[in-house]
Amino acid sequence: MEQTTFILFDNQEITHLGMECLLHQLANTQKTHCASTKKELHTLLHRYPNSLVILDYTLSDFNDVWELLNTAQRYPTTRWIIFSDELSDDFLTQIYVSSQAIGILLKDAPLEECKLAIDLSLRKERYINYKMIQTLSEYGKTTQKNDEKKVLSETEQIILRLMSLGKTTKEIASERNLSFHTINTHRKNIFHKLEVNNLHEATKYALRAGILSVAEYMI
Repeated sequence: MEQTTFILFDNQEITHLGMECLLHQLANTQKTHCASTKKELHTLLHRYPNSLVILDYTLSDFNDVWELLNTAQRYPTTRWIIFSDELSDDFLTQIYVSSQAIGILLKDAPLEECKLAIDLSLRKERYINYKMIQTLSEYGKTTQKNDEKKVLSETEQIILRLMSLGKTTKEIASERNLSFHTINTHRKNIFHKLEVNNLHEATKYALRAGILSVAEYMI
């Protein structure tokens, strides 16, 4: 396996020491760099764009989840593990929906789970905790009840779910035994009702509303 440069973005010294020891065991790496601010992180990412970043979001100086996601998008060859406590369901959902490069590991995770998360990241895969997926699925069902007046018809919900799963308009038309024009009209109506301009935003709604579960989306 190609040797990876690791960047630790965590202000807790004990976490630094523990993670450095674990990384040395798993990857036999001597290439571990530390950042304590997002400015330092950007400097390291510019120098080492193919790194694996392990960061505690709750202790970082990122303003919000969108700034973190924009940073991840800016460095497309970088992999990420958020290693934190007390992450909100909304934050977790945004990360799952928006970036395949970012995995999430809670700080109370057992050692074997930490090893698995790092190993998957080194293989360019994202670590997903099953219990976390269950929590997010329940969060989507709860949020659906409070989702104001943006209600789709049953047919539109089915079509949105299929769109979110990556089906093309042609494939959906064939599966539903409808014309391409009919599915395309439904697509436009869905975007209009949800006040969104693209499938990415529509998919985020589908996850929040429980039309699509996180487990299905991640398959």
